[in-house]
Amino acid sequence: MHISKRIIATLIFIFTGFTVIHAQSELVWDTGKPDNDSEKSTVMELYDWKSMEKAQELAAENGKKVLVYANARWCTYCKKMEKEVFTLQDVQDITNEYFYLVWIDLDSDEQLTFRNQEMSQAEFGQVMRVTGTPTFIFIDEEGEIIAGQPGYIPGDIYTQILEFVGSDAYLVESFEDFVGN
Repeated sequence: MHISKRIIATLIFIFTGFTVIHAQSELVWDTGKPDNDSEKSTVMELYDWKSMEKAQELAAENGKKVLVYANARWCTYCKKMEKEVFTLQDVQDITNEYFYLVWIDLDSDEQLTFRNQEMSQAEFGQVMRVTGTPTFIFIDEEGEIIAGQPGYIPGDIYTQILEFVGSDAYLVESFEDFVGN
């Protein structure tokens, strides 16, 4: 069977065009924009999110830690964390026990105050050397950085990390020892 080059070129063009349109429609649907739909409002309702300044103030007063959720509206893995992990009851319980939460949009020019310095949320990400989303930044009650953890984290591991940092186990043992490996 002989297929002409013109037919092959047309099929490639049609397929490529369909792929681009399909990809664009997915990008439009999956913008990750945290304030545009019910997914973010659900996550926002599950937790008591604070401003950076208020979280630092409360952490110092109450001996809790600050947990910064650094994300971007376009981040697919951020949306996955919000849908699959943040909604877990264990995650909510451990988070609320040990941390004050701060939501940072790495693309935002909205101002925040960290360690008495004013900067945009995007600048905060640069200061913290955030290179991927999502990234979780753990800060102690004195404003010192404990650790940062980038990437999507499955719920079972995320709860272990929250417990490890929140309970101060990180001060006396490795994460491997903590989880029993």
